[in-house]
Order: sequence, then C-alpha cells, then structure tokens
Amino acid sequence: MIKNDKRFPVVTDIVVMLLLFLLVHVAVGAVLRALGFVVPDELPYDTTDIEHYMAQQVVRGERIALLYPLSMGFSILAVWAYIRFRGGRGLKIRHSASGFNPNIILSGTLWVLSAQVLLEPLSVMLSEGEGSSVGRGIWACVTALVAAPILEELLCRGVVLESVRRNWGSKVAVLVSALFFGLIHVEPATMVVAMVVGVILGVLYLRTSSLYSVIIIHSINNAAALALIYVGMGDESLYEVAGGGTAYYIIYAVAALLFAVLTAESMHLVFVRQRRAKKHKG
Repeated sequence: MIKNDKRFPVVTDIVVMLLLFLLVHVAVGAVLRALGFVVPDELPYDTTDIEHYMAQQVVRGERIALLYPLSMGFSILAVWAYIRFRGGRGLKIRHSASGFNPNIILSGTLWVLSAQVLLEPLSVMLSEGEGSSVGRGIWACVTALVAAPILEELLCRGVVLESVRRNWGSKVAVLVSALFFGLIHVEPATMVVAMVVGVILGVLYLRTSSLYSVIIIHSINNAAALALIYVGMGDESLYEVAGGGTAYYIIYAVAALLFAVLTAESMHLVFVRQRRAKKHKG
C-alpha cells in the first residue's frame, strides 16, 4: 500500500495517475456498453448512403455528449482521490480576472494555431488514417466546445499541473501536465500536437493564474477544428488547402515567426520575471 508522503509527487505517482485515469476512462465506457449504450462507429462500412451516414453521426454526437462527461468526470475524481490519498493538494481552480483578458486570449490562440501549423508535417507523417470524432449535430458541438475544454483543462492544469507544481516547480509542472495532456489523446498524430499545445496552455495558465483563459483558448481551437470538419476540409492538410508551393511556405514562415515571438514573450513574462521577482524578494 502506498503511504502518504510529503514528497508527493514522485515519478511513480505521475505514472499511477495516468494509468488510473486511463483505466477508469475505459471502465466507464465498458460498463455503459454492457448496459446497451452503444456509440455508432465514426465511419460505417457503407458510406454511400449519405443521409444514413449523417443521421448516424448525429446519434454518435448525442451518445458521446453523455459518454464523454461521465468517463472524464469519473476519471478526474479517481485522480483527485489518489492525490488526496497521497497527501497532495488535489484540485486547484484558479480564477483570476486576467483569464478573460482579450489580448492574452488572442495571442494565446495565435500561439496555439501557429504551433499546429509548424507541427503539421510531423502530424501528417504520424497520422494513421481517420481520427476519432465527436460526431455531428448540436450535441457534438457541446462536447467539443464546452465539455472537452472544461474537463481537460480541469484535469491537466487544475489537477495535474497544480499538484506537481508544489514540489517540482512551475517548469516541470508545465512539462508533466503537457505530457499528461498528450497521452490522454492516445492517437500518435494528435498526441504529439497535444503535448506541444499542452506546454503552451500550461504557460498561459501560469501567466494568467486562471483556468478561464486556457478553457477559452482550448474551446476556440476546437471550434476551428470542428469548422473545418463541417465544411468538408477536416481531412485536408494546410499544404493541400494552400495548394502547395510558394503560398504554403509563406504561411509556414509567418507561423514560424509568430510562434517564435509569442514563445519568447510568454516565456519571459512567466519565467524570467518570476525569477527576478524571487531574487528581489530574497
């Protein structure tokens, strides 16, 4: 039996938290399936009947809108209970008003989007075909724009980052929460992008001391992805959309410049100023 330890968290704790999250997540889905709660496949074998396919995707959206909050909710509770058992802080919801700062939300959104543009060549290489989706319809939008941003940020920034930050410091906490954020997305292509985006969201969380900012930015990012799917461009890369050639490389260069500037600015504000403030107090 693991005993309470003031040194929480150690590396083993991070592994246990991740495994516990995944096990509970899978278990909730298995229990619901055993009770007859079935989520339609993303791609039925016969997609020639578009009306039937779209109807199935609406049903998928409705079912996931129930399944996702339940599985995420129980998983978060399990991780929180483990942290409390080990003597950690557990759940920390920071709600500074700076989380609603429109300049930070805009720059944070551009930072996330530019990172995804830079990572696209790698994510295309790692892609294994069709990724999972939340379906179609109003309930799919609720899952993607409301449930996922709130629950994933509550877990990764409100639980994991805060519990690690106590003894390991802000930098390690950001990296661990980003790793957690990536691994819970499972699919390799999504996982890599999510880890990088997780670092960005972690830094922005520290900058604003608020979950509101990262929830809003997360929701905007999901909205952009969902919009591409709804207009039939969800499976196309930026290279394909831009028509390749010069236009694509100009966009890529602009994204690289934007990413570099926003990274330097946020890292300076969060870590350099923080270090100087500590030295000044000392």
